[in-house]
Amino acid sequence: MVCSSCLLIAAALACASCRATRMVDATCSEITTNKSYSCEGLGLREIPGSLPVTTEILDFSFNMLPSLQNSTFSGLESLLYLDLTREATSCTYR
Repeated sequence: MVCSSCLLIAAALACASCRATRMVDATCSEITTNKSYSCEGLGLREIPGSLPVTTEILDFSFNMLPSLQNSTFSGLESLLYLDLTREATSCTYR
């Protein structure tokens, strides 16, 4: 009984110390439920359509967007912060 209790406590502590993430479309990780996502360094060439409109924070750094247009992030109506560090893109306004 004592050993099983110790294992349960150890497992709970290990889980509590991990940062909870969930994969979106097997690409981006959900950092904060429906609000914050990381797509960092996945070699993506477009914004995944599976990101919810409630996304406020998006780390899209180290990917390969070929261009940015007015419509690139139009599906992310709540977007407040966008990280495009090391993106080799061209900007096109239409």
